Amino acid sequence: MKLFGTLTEGLGTAIDVYQARHNVLAENIANSETPGYRARDIEFADQLAQALTSTPANTPGDPKSVAPTSLHIEPTLDRDAAIDTQVGRLAENAFKIQALTQILSARYQGLKRVIDGGRS
Repeated sequence: MKLFGTLTEGLGTAIDVYQARHNVLAENIANSETPGYRARDIEFADQLAQALTSTPANTPGDPKSVAPTSLHIEPTLDRDAAIDTQVGRLAENAFKIQALTQILSARYQGLKRVIDGGRS
């Protein structure tokens, strides 16, 4: 039996991929005027699909079935590296992280209500 459902685990993985993209975009902005620096980006759909399909099957009692696996995310070269584009992508990415975090939080609140017997 899984501790959390597939949707909850998928939301967590999506947040991890968006966070990795956020770091790459912030790095692009920070290095926008660094000579020789080449901007990168993360293809969210491809990386999420890879992360979801490479997760090992959960086995009851297996400590790895509860602990998230470490993601290996590969940024690709970004051909549209204009600073305003990077800032826009960063803002959009932050919004997506916030939205997914709120959805995940609501799921955990639902679990908490069940555990508390509906008292909270």
